[in-house]
Amino acid sequence: MLNNILRNTLIISALTIPVLAATAQTALAGKSNFRVYNDSSSTVRELYVSDSRYDSWDNDILGRDVLPSGSDIQVVFSDRSPRSCLYDIRAVFEDGQVLEDYQINVCTNTEYTFYDR
Repeated sequence: MLNNILRNTLIISALTIPVLAATAQTALAGKSNFRVYNDSSSTVRELYVSDSRYDSWDNDILGRDVLPSGSDIQVVFSDRSPRSCLYDIRAVFEDGQVLEDYQINVCTNTEYTFYDR
């Protein structure tokens, strides 16, 4: 009887451990803050980072600031859950050029860089 209880406990434990490992791995795959680099020759006047599920841009994250050439900024997410990993980015440069890039995976990427074309 004791052997049966011990055997069943070991089987349940063996089945539970992979589930816990998979759950922990999913939790680690949440979106992380990432850094935006401006390696272009022009200053970024406006910068938008918005969830790809929506058709509108969130607020300009630079506000009154700008992102000069050679500078970078840390984008911080208040919601770190992995529900949405895909984000769109839009930059408006001082020379009037607008760059938009779509469905950037912020759960796997830790940086984004603007370059001259």
